[in-house]
Amino acid sequence: MTAVPDTVQDHRGIQLTVRRAWPANNGRLTIEALEEATGHLRAGHLEADGTVALTPFGEDSALPGLPTAVDAGELLVHRFTKRAVVKTDGAYLKLLPPRKVARVIAAHAMASELTAAAGITTPRVTDVDEGTLTLSTVPGVSLHDLGRSGGGDPGDDLVTLERAWSLWAEHWSAFAAAPPGEGRLPFYRPEDEAETLTTWMTHCLDFGTLPVPAPALRSAVDDAANHLLDTSLQAPVLSHRDLHDKQVLLSTGSTGEGGLGLIDCDTLALAEPALDLANLLVHLAFREAQGLLSAEGRAVGETAIRGVAEELSVPEDRLDAYSGSTKLRLACVYAFRPRWRMLTRDWFHDALL
Repeated sequence: MTAVPDTVQDHRGIQLTVRRAWPANNGRLTIEALEEATGHLRAGHLEADGTVALTPFGEDSALPGLPTAVDAGELLVHRFTKRAVVKTDGAYLKLLPPRKVARVIAAHAMASELTAAAGITTPRVTDVDEGTLTLSTVPGVSLHDLGRSGGGDPGDDLVTLERAWSLWAEHWSAFAAAPPGEGRLPFYRPEDEAETLTTWMTHCLDFGTLPVPAPALRSAVDDAANHLLDTSLQAPVLSHRDLHDKQVLLSTGSTGEGGLGLIDCDTLALAEPALDLANLLVHLAFREAQGLLSAEGRAVGETAIRGVAEELSVPEDRLDAYSGSTKLRLACVYAFRPRWRMLTRDWFHDALL
């Protein structure tokens, strides 16, 4: 199996910095890399023998609309053969294999319907052209960007962040309580979370991406999975399932009222409320470890999250169980991003404390 390198070279000898990688079949990695000289994001495969195969910028045979899309805006994401995202003036273009378009359109429509009652704005599909979806923008600034702003007076920045988290807290209980309708959403169970964690552990072991002893990783994951499964689960609620600080946007209207936006809602499900809250909680700790959020900013967010957990009557042991799983899962996912390789090692050891 091939570990994730910091850099790769294409067939012309041009060096690229690897941003992210995903496990694929037969020891192959799907990679996303940045051509530093041009700023072009390119995607392709790293074979098990170390051979690199990168597509030209803005090309992917599985995403037929990509060449046209990159002519219209900035390529933000390109996961080879899976999806790409392009930012244009006033919209986002999501490129998908055509067979996946109908499902994603339906997911966006349902997300818009289910979140409206909670006063939350989500992207709308405004146009479809084969595998290219045009999505409306969601106004506001993400909790992530607000947390790392640091451009003004620290006290003012913290007040702004407190207001943003307070607004999120006001909306989130209503979001969780939104009735999804019988049989419209899948139930994401603790067993599913344990399986997801175990899958990422296996990826790390197969590719040698997390620089920690294999027995320690297996033991930690077994303990986290058992913790998820050995206590009574709470009644499920509407859940984002991939909630973190980049997915939540806050805006302020002309009269000072605030609005909440939520993006990447393709994974909506029914789940224990601790799933989303733990994911958000652990991401804040990780942002601090990355140097992207101050300790004070993290504390503001944690206070808001724990307040919502109390309002939703989330048992402490369920929040702890999902937090433990999330922390290990993040370590495994970010181990496939070379920039954060050593941080994930330290993060893993912290997860054992």
